[in-house]
Amino acid sequence: MKPTIGRVVIYNTTSADKAKMEAANTLNGSCNTQDKLPAIITAVWSDECVNLKVITDGNLDLWVTSANKGDEPMNWNWPVIN
Repeated sequence: MKPTIGRVVIYNTTSADKAKMEAANTLNGSCNTQDKLPAIITAVWSDECVNLKVITDGNLDLWVTSANKGDEPMNWNWPVIN
């Protein structure tokens, strides 16, 4: 698949992202800390590099710039269809 604006991908959170989610729990109520979250592609730099709006399970907005495709933290991948 080719990344395009508006497509949903799966984002692998970082320890910094998880710390932000935990802080949001303290300040705003609930935001479940998760290893993988859905994200919407907001800009495409290449077939491997995109900007993302990450959708959390709570009141926190996460924006990620220049995320590369892969399986490591701060990487994104296509959803797995079972």
